[in-house]
Amino acid sequence: MDTTTSPLPRQTLTAILLAVCLASFATPFISSGVQIALPLIAEAFGVTATLLGWVPTAFLLPYAVFLLPFGKTADTLGRRRYFLMGIAVMGTGLICAGLAPSFGYLMAGMAIAGLGSAMTFATALPLLTTNYPLRERGKIIGINTAVVYVSLAAGPFLGGIITGYLGWRALFLVTAPAILAALLVGSRVIPKDQNTVEKKPFDYPGTAIYGASLILLIAGASRLPALWAAAIVFAGACGILGFFVWEARTNEPVFPVRLLRGNRAFTYSNIAALINYSSTYAVTFLLSLYLQYIRALTPQAAGTILLAQPILMAVTAPIAGRLSDRTEPRFLATTGMAIVTVCLFLLSFITEKTPLFFIVTVLMVLGLGYGIFSPPNMNSIMSSVSNAQAGIASATAATMRVLGQNLSMAVAMMSFSMVIGTIVITPDRTGELLTATHYAFVAFGILCVAGVWFSAGRGNIRERPTEETE
Repeated sequence: MDTTTSPLPRQTLTAILLAVCLASFATPFISSGVQIALPLIAEAFGVTATLLGWVPTAFLLPYAVFLLPFGKTADTLGRRRYFLMGIAVMGTGLICAGLAPSFGYLMAGMAIAGLGSAMTFATALPLLTTNYPLRERGKIIGINTAVVYVSLAAGPFLGGIITGYLGWRALFLVTAPAILAALLVGSRVIPKDQNTVEKKPFDYPGTAIYGASLILLIAGASRLPALWAAAIVFAGACGILGFFVWEARTNEPVFPVRLLRGNRAFTYSNIAALINYSSTYAVTFLLSLYLQYIRALTPQAAGTILLAQPILMAVTAPIAGRLSDRTEPRFLATTGMAIVTVCLFLLSFITEKTPLFFIVTVLMVLGLGYGIFSPPNMNSIMSSVSNAQAGIASATAATMRVLGQNLSMAVAMMSFSMVIGTIVITPDRTGELLTATHYAFVAFGILCVAGVWFSAGRGNIRERPTEETE
């Protein structure tokens, strides 16, 4: 909304923010909390280390596949409708996962929850940025980001307590109150969908190519270095290239290739986000296994240590969001990315005897860097497009996030597959687990070096009107 004021009362705006933040809390809580529960899930179903990586991936894959289509169709059919439907579907999936009688049913429940989350997150930020005035955009993005980080913090900590005392199934069921509250508040205060854009043909071929290619890419990467897995990865990569070629030629693309071509700030900011998430998402996964298998900590103790990173994220994000309203976002985002890079390389040196204080300190600095990077980067993305493109821009940014999370898990699973193989982790195999962890952190650090370059090279967005002239 390119005005200094909103037509909605302040009380209504606050309630909309509350509904979006409640929905934004549920997904990170599960995605971070389930990392703590993985050893108990492995014990319950007798699965290997590589298969364990598919617990969060089963959630992330449908999330990644459907974010863009939902972002596109929500702009046409109504963001409110998609937001509320997504909350209901996500809650259904989490309940199914919590009651799963087998590993396969658990995967199915996570996939349903991921589908619902795609509907919710494709519309969450547009609901905020199109209802709040432009001058408050960085602030509300910072608040919403802080809620995500608080949820990330609560996930390992509360997840460890819940898992330790009530079992891993309870972890999926405790999100019901937050989901129900978001549904109730959202249905009451979010304005009815009006003036949606004219219905246009949907890009079914492009969506199918993208989804199939992404599945091939992630599935193959998790089983490298097998020759057949390399062939699957190659097929997936070719499919992604074919997807971009198709999107550049079709009249109604689901992915804004033309927007990427003509908008350097939008393109580079999205690439920076992709790299950042590719480098950082699996940190909790790797350190959860390290702390519980190698350092023999309880889920509660491991969750407490992992709390350090998201706490600093939550503290830093609102401040960075406000600062990005006053200064050029790329300077803040690049500084944050550089801090993250250093921390990832430091984590590649951990051993069986590394002081826990060192790990906590690195996690705190990592959280600081991530909190400095994320809100300014998102502000740069959303401020580089018009309100009419807010839905697809938000969905594109969210796709970069979840695609990066998938790639991060793929790198971790690839490292496990190369070093550990398809076996269950036992006390006599912890040395191999540590080696695989080292390889993954080195790969993540190298990725982040490229991320610093893209973040710094995005250009300025301050050509937009200032607050005084809006």
